[in-house]
Amino acid sequence: MEKRETVEVVRTELILRSDTNHYGTIFGGKTLAMMDMTGALAAMRFSNENVVTASFESIDFKKPIREGDIVEVVARVIYTSKSSLVVKTDVYKYQNQQFHSEKEFTCGGFATFVAVDMDGKTHPIPQLKVETDDEKKLWKVGEKIKNNAMERAKS
Repeated sequence: MEKRETVEVVRTELILRSDTNHYGTIFGGKTLAMMDMTGALAAMRFSNENVVTASFESIDFKKPIREGDIVEVVARVIYTSKSSLVVKTDVYKYQNQQFHSEKEFTCGGFATFVAVDMDGKTHPIPQLKVETDDEKKLWKVGEKIKNNAMERAKS
């Protein structure tokens, strides 16, 4: 089976009033949608296949994102199995439309995607090449996430 190096996809977006709630902070669902789309793009780029979202792990919102902030979503494939991928997605912000301001971590999480064909049947994917200590550490995290998702599916 072919082994490939990981890929990273970065999405940048300006947060507008329509993206925020009555407190002027981003809707959690908007953040999740950005994470889902960016993660899916990383999974598709890596596998060269269509994917669907199978699950999200817990996501903790650490810092608020406000109207006018620039958001950067970074997604990276960290684990692969026969037809699924675990993608680590982190969200950062630059305050008040200032790219030169300090980039701040706002939240992060992990999503599992499954490669599917046009009939919705699972499709095999290349395997992730894991070489560095960081890649090995993230692989173990991804493996645990995959196993947890399989356990949840049984119940």
